[in-house]
Amino acid sequence: MKIEVFYDKQCPFCNLYSKYLIIKESHDLILLNARENIEELNSFKKLGFDIDEGFIVRVDNNKLYHGADAINFLNTITKRKLYFTNNKVFKNVIYPFVKLLRKALLAILGRSSDLLK
Repeated sequence: MKIEVFYDKQCPFCNLYSKYLIIKESHDLILLNARENIEELNSFKKLGFDIDEGFIVRVDNNKLYHGADAINFLNTITKRKLYFTNNKVFKNVIYPFVKLLRKALLAILGRSSDLLK
């Protein structure tokens, strides 16, 4: 299975999580810096997947996961599990809070949190 993870490499949270991923050997993991793939991100946005609202994961060029759903999917195939991702608290409270922290941290670092603007 080919798995492409689009993430903001300039975001400390996103970068740390991408390094945390250890995907099982039966999968081909490709980490893509979103800031270097704007054309692809614009295509995703037309489909309703906005990188500024979370990770985008594409599986075998035909299935897309976004935000908390992307993290949940990755958690099902990684060797290093996050133990609280597949529930409403993660999706509705924790993940939105981390997105807010991301925007604040990038602002403090003088980096834009809006990749498509």
